[in-house]
Amino acid sequence: MDDRGGGGGGSFVAVRRISQGLDRGSACHSTSAEAVAGSAAWLGRGLSCVCAQRRDSDARASFDLTPGQEECLERLQNRLDVAYDSSIPEHQKSFQELLWKQEGDRSLWEYPFAVAGVNITFMLIQMLDLEAVKPRTLVGATFLKFLAENESAFDLLYCITFKLLDHEWLAMRASYMDFNAVMKATRRQLETELLQEDMTCLEELPSYGLLSR
Repeated sequence: MDDRGGGGGGSFVAVRRISQGLDRGSACHSTSAEAVAGSAAWLGRGLSCVCAQRRDSDARASFDLTPGQEECLERLQNRLDVAYDSSIPEHQKSFQELLWKQEGDRSLWEYPFAVAGVNITFMLIQMLDLEAVKPRTLVGATFLKFLAENESAFDLLYCITFKLLDHEWLAMRASYMDFNAVMKATRRQLETELLQEDMTCLEELPSYGLLSR
């Protein structure tokens, strides 16, 4: 379902589950790494296609970067296509909670885990303007300040965003037809938090508290 209404700077295509997905007892024995990385084999068994569509927008301002920020941005751009490493120890409890939908009163038609991850990646790249030589949005420039202090800032923001999406999904009592609305609500909340005054690190974001240690 392609929701083309409203703001939010981009449209995300909602998806539905074709099978029952990640049931531990099912014939689909996908690993956690496959689910996160979104391997072609795993996607082909359980998910329909998903894509993010970018809207053309008016010309935006360009923010000057320090040499250190330019270097951090270039390194991040070079690793955006690297698959997730499931051996990373940080936030594994949150990972398992999201993977197996362990929190809250879940919908019969849940969002597919891997596809949600793909959508989050596209959304963050677009929101933070990571494909540009210089950020052209205030939120992108703000994020680069965090990135200059912590090279894992994108990884941490990705984890925060996934938990925030799941939180919004449960709060809205959403089903698959509401996927676009949940994505837009997640982006709005994330932008609001990132632009709060006196923020010095991502750990100070209100939504950071959603992460399980």
